[in-house]
Amino acid sequence: MIHRAISNKLLQIDALDGLRGLAALIVVFSHTSNFNMFFVPSLNFRGIGKSGVFLFFLLSSFLLTRQIITTSNKIFTLEFMLNYWQRRFFRIYPLYTFYLLLALVTTWASVKYYGISYGQPFNLDLHGLFNELILTESRGIEWSIAVEFKFYFVLPFLAGIFLVIKKKGLIACSAVYICLILLSQWISPQSESLLNDTRLTPYLPIFITGVFVAFLQEALQDKEWFPTFCQYLGYIGLAVVIIMTPTVYSLITSPVKGDYFHRDFILYAAAWSLVMLASVNHDGLIKKALSAKPLRTLGALSFSIYLLHPIFLAAALYYNMSSFTGAWFVLLTSLAAAYLTFRFIEQPTSRLKFSGDNRKLARS
Repeated sequence: MIHRAISNKLLQIDALDGLRGLAALIVVFSHTSNFNMFFVPSLNFRGIGKSGVFLFFLLSSFLLTRQIITTSNKIFTLEFMLNYWQRRFFRIYPLYTFYLLLALVTTWASVKYYGISYGQPFNLDLHGLFNELILTESRGIEWSIAVEFKFYFVLPFLAGIFLVIKKKGLIACSAVYICLILLSQWISPQSESLLNDTRLTPYLPIFITGVFVAFLQEALQDKEWFPTFCQYLGYIGLAVVIIMTPTVYSLITSPVKGDYFHRDFILYAAAWSLVMLASVNHDGLIKKALSAKPLRTLGALSFSIYLLHPIFLAAALYYNMSSFTGAWFVLLTSLAAAYLTFRFIEQPTSRLKFSGDNRKLARS
């Protein structure tokens, strides 16, 4: 089944696969709305794209930390680090490299045959390709890849801190979490972050929250009261996320710009964490909705959808499609292309690893 194809089956949670699919939809809905393309007339999702990206960050942090917790006695061993890095590399770089090569080739072809630079998803030369590959430059939505990959370097140390502190109890972990959030704001206040900032530091509150919630989940998951408590928290979190939609917030208060909440990393992290806890722990409406097969399938395709949809958005704009037609064209063509790249790039390369002593590529 496609939604399980590259999941870690021991730690895989259907509702979180669906939540990842929802994150991808949020980004697509936002970007189409930015260009006045609406799936339903006047249903404006402008400005919520960052919410979807921050949800991706939170899910990655939470799920990777859960894996670390299950192998806590090996976290700083050579075996663990090799496995950790090869899985992260082959999860991101094959599709990312394809995406960049597509930009490079289409830029070259447009110049050679039409005399103009019209690369898709953006113009790219060899120098830019190198900078993109080493994550020092970003020309489009791949800014988030640079952020997340940098976080992979930090995660083992963050998780290691909590692994040590958890022996002191949940209160001690909570205190460390608060201190880390405060430290992150001292180092890089969220209010001073840049648009599509490729630095890790502004987004640390989101990643730190994901790590903490993974330890919170481990500490409380066996408590009888926890699932019901999470149910109510989930509804609160969902309400906050909806209210933070600029269109909704403008109806409640006064009109705000689409980027009004783009720097509220801590609030987004808190709200989505509540939804995430509900989807993991309580067999209620949130979990059932997110566990639906269509959303879980979108979750498997989410990375491809995220990277590829701007290409079809550009096509819709180029051919001057109507609002309704353009929105559905972007979504459906993105899904079709995402399936192909998932099937022929993501899925095969996710099983690659370096084997034994000779470090040759092998299938896991």
